[in-house]
Amino acid sequence: MMTKCSIPIYLGLLSLSACAPSGPAATPAATPATAPAPDTDRITQVSVINALMVGRYDGVMPIPEMLRYGDFGLGTLDHLDGELIVLDGKAFQVRGDGVVSEVSPGRSTPFVVITPFDSDGEFACPEVAGLADLDARLVAALPQKNNFVAIRVDGRFASITVRSVRRQEPPYKPLAEVAEGQSVWTHKDVAGTLVGVRSPAWVVGLNVPGYHWHFLSDDRKLGGHVLDLRVRDGRVRYDVCRDWLVKLDGSTEFNSTELGRDLSRELRKVESSRDGASEKGR
Repeated sequence: MMTKCSIPIYLGLLSLSACAPSGPAATPAATPATAPAPDTDRITQVSVINALMVGRYDGVMPIPEMLRYGDFGLGTLDHLDGELIVLDGKAFQVRGDGVVSEVSPGRSTPFVVITPFDSDGEFACPEVAGLADLDARLVAALPQKNNFVAIRVDGRFASITVRSVRRQEPPYKPLAEVAEGQSVWTHKDVAGTLVGVRSPAWVVGLNVPGYHWHFLSDDRKLGGHVLDLRVRDGRVRYDVCRDWLVKLDGSTEFNSTELGRDLSRELRKVESSRDGASEKGR
């Protein structure tokens, strides 16, 4: 039987909850209708990035359960089937062929970072000439370097380059190998939303240090993992999160996987590489 282990980590106070052995529950579990509202100061993460890097693509958490933890986030779907974007309480998939659709409740995720977005502030998005420029401007505007920050940018983009990957089947290849066959598109003059999470530098091996961006167009027809962009105008809203909950797979397969290797170099390549099949966007 698969079990899950939750690790709530409070910045400034570390608290680990042990995985209880299987057995009868003292009280019935909360159903979606009766579950308490998620903590608006919490980032919830399913699995760890190193598990995804080494090819653990089977789903860990069903999509309906995932949505109980928030309405804003990013990740991927079971079988590494494209890019996952959670926006305004709905989950969207950007497939490897670029098709965007709302995710069915029968799907699951092997990795996601999600929060109930509760804006702590907002400001005009500067006109930037590239993704690195946007990241640098946000570092200056948001100095909370050791907290997680969820960042939403609604705007119009002079151009945006995004990617996705095609569904994988066992035996799974490592993510760095899969990314070599990614599809890349550049879209011009498009309106939409950047869904971003900035993680602290100390999450190496657990999450993506720094910025991780996905994009979804206003018409819900375009999207993907962001590789580059030029912002024409927009509005930045941010949510500083001081509570981090990690939901781990309790399976034998997960616990027999070596996840302690330093995969930082491979992760940087996966996150930023434009290599792959380029296709003309809209």
